[in-house]
Amino acid sequence: MDYGKRDTQRGPRVLKNPARCHSFSASGGYRPGPGGARELYLSIASGRRGGAAAFVTLNALRPASYLYGGILWTRGLLYRHGLLPTVRLPLPVVSVGNITLGGTGKTPLIEFLARFLTERGKKVAILSRGYAGTNGTSDEFMEFRERLPHVPFLLGKDRLASARTAMEEFHPQCLLLDDGFQHWGLARDLDIVVIDTLSPFGSGHLLPAGTLREPLSSLKRAGLFVLSRTNLCPPERLQDIKGHLLRLSSSTPIIETVHHPLYLEAMNGNRVEVSYLNGKKTFAFCGLGNPISFEKTLQSLGANVVGFKSFSDHHHYTPEECKKLTSEAIGLGAEAIVTTCKDRVKLVGAYSRALGRFAVANNTPLQDNDWPLPFFALRIEMRITRGQEALASALSRILPLSRPS
Repeated sequence: MDYGKRDTQRGPRVLKNPARCHSFSASGGYRPGPGGARELYLSIASGRRGGAAAFVTLNALRPASYLYGGILWTRGLLYRHGLLPTVRLPLPVVSVGNITLGGTGKTPLIEFLARFLTERGKKVAILSRGYAGTNGTSDEFMEFRERLPHVPFLLGKDRLASARTAMEEFHPQCLLLDDGFQHWGLARDLDIVVIDTLSPFGSGHLLPAGTLREPLSSLKRAGLFVLSRTNLCPPERLQDIKGHLLRLSSSTPIIETVHHPLYLEAMNGNRVEVSYLNGKKTFAFCGLGNPISFEKTLQSLGANVVGFKSFSDHHHYTPEECKKLTSEAIGLGAEAIVTTCKDRVKLVGAYSRALGRFAVANNTPLQDNDWPLPFFALRIEMRITRGQEALASALSRILPLSRPS
């Protein structure tokens, strides 16, 4: 059966009919801007935005949360009793998921695991539902193609079809299931749940009155907890989060990680030390599930963030938006523009077209490889600060590992 079409340039594969991208053109959430409906909703549902309007909105949504909870309970019951099928594959499946809306750090962890297993002699493939862009791929696909060109990445709503394609064509020894905690149709050998320490449990309510995708009691299914961005979380808050997890599931190991800034990457691929940002007036923007974490990371590097715009997660930029962002940065006196690598892979064509028109319209001499301002993407990687032995032990139980190469 033809499950999809191969990307002919490099290793990964894209399945047909990927998930539709949900884009809201806006400055978001805690930085209100025109049209930021999704970000406004997330700021209310997560508890970041208070006030009478937020109170009324949440109470109006609460009956829908009870209905959603009932649907989840019924669905889980059907799977547990075999009335809905769960397929077990003849190779280990490791799921990386979360329990809240918004970015928790799943993608950096998937990359970490792919490298970890590859360095120990294992062939892996990544299965993702994904969010499609205008070219039928996702930002995660484009980012993984840059970072892990030899690791197959399969994109599609039907993860079972993706898994079968991976086994038929790439013969992996392990499958990494992206965003799989709620995907009961495919059995897992290890469920890893990523919890963002900046917003671990949202407001404590289920969707849509909160940001929980499942009740907190569902965390008992997890085989490992991975706490992300622990360096941005106050120590006492971190201890509270760990205590809460231990009360929910005392036997589940807790791993602590940070998003470590590696370097700044220009559009032409040149690398600059992150110390470049120290004291610099910086304009930043991103399309992340948790934009606050990106701004905090820049501030931790000493950047003077004079302007910050957040777009919805998986946002795809237009030349008009790029032109507007550049004009705003110049108007604020910024000395550099910084975004994320996840956003960078979607920006090259749009920014080139926008800035070419910008230069002509404003009679602005171009500099630094034809950018009106120095423009960088911040490259980060996930690093484990506590608990790597627990991760290695959990993986070794399902997949014999050799020494790192």
